[in-house]
Amino acid sequence: MLSQIKPLTQEERQKALAAAQQAVMRAVGDRPQREDFDQHSASRFPMSVTRLINGLCIVLLLAAFTPSAIRLFVIGSETFGAAIPDHLAMAAVGVATVLTAEIGQVVFSLALATLGTTASTRRLLYVSMGIATAIALVGNIQVALPGHAESPFAWLEAIAPPLLVLSTAYVLKGQLLESIEMRHANERAYQEAVNLWQSATADPEQHPQWKQFYANALHDALRKVNSRRKDALAALTTADWRALVYRELQADQWFVESVIEQAVPAEIQEDDQPEPAPLALSANSNGAHPQYANE
Repeated sequence: MLSQIKPLTQEERQKALAAAQQAVMRAVGDRPQREDFDQHSASRFPMSVTRLINGLCIVLLLAAFTPSAIRLFVIGSETFGAAIPDHLAMAAVGVATVLTAEIGQVVFSLALATLGTTASTRRLLYVSMGIATAIALVGNIQVALPGHAESPFAWLEAIAPPLLVLSTAYVLKGQLLESIEMRHANERAYQEAVNLWQSATADPEQHPQWKQFYANALHDALRKVNSRRKDALAALTTADWRALVYRELQADQWFVESVIEQAVPAEIQEDDQPEPAPLALSANSNGAHPQYANE
């Protein structure tokens, strides 16, 4: 029955090999996309809660920033104007004072989440944050307390805004740090998936199921070549197909796997020849034919 099945030619086997490689590529799939891993790592809290916290932090930051920024603008511009009475310069210095104190608190706090990787860097950021907070506290107290030093609320109104800005910045820093960790985990998972995809597509024949893919391709090629032998194909069993596929797998190895007899070395051939005996003289002095030692 197997003899009725026409074997494949070398070109047809090469086409089957290419088809098997393409089948592996299709099984592996397309290259992973980074956006597919955006939700790979789940947050400890629901996204709605995280967004609510961020929104409330921004509202609180603006609420605490407004009175503190006004006082800092006033004290910064007036203090500068005492030395240089220029209105434009006074306004510029007032804005710079607000940015140095209030924005500095937020910037240095958030920087701890990304740049505070060493002890020296963290110390520098904490010192800078302390300087910005000191400017905000002293400026608010100097403007708010004159004439109201005995009022407890005046003290709270002067001290609370800078401290609330600092506390809110710490909350935002925690949210930012969690977001960075999630993004790093997603990126790590994406890079691992890309490495697996590249290793699988670089050499399809190293795929764990490569033999099955190649066998399927040879099976399809044999069916196509022997399409007119429908009766013979219908009578083939699973064992017959395995034998046919194995025959095709061995078709290109017939020369390499054959046993080639090696020539016997010349010195061995000379040793195997019988040694001739000395020439014997007969009575009539005619030489006799040489006799071999083993005769």
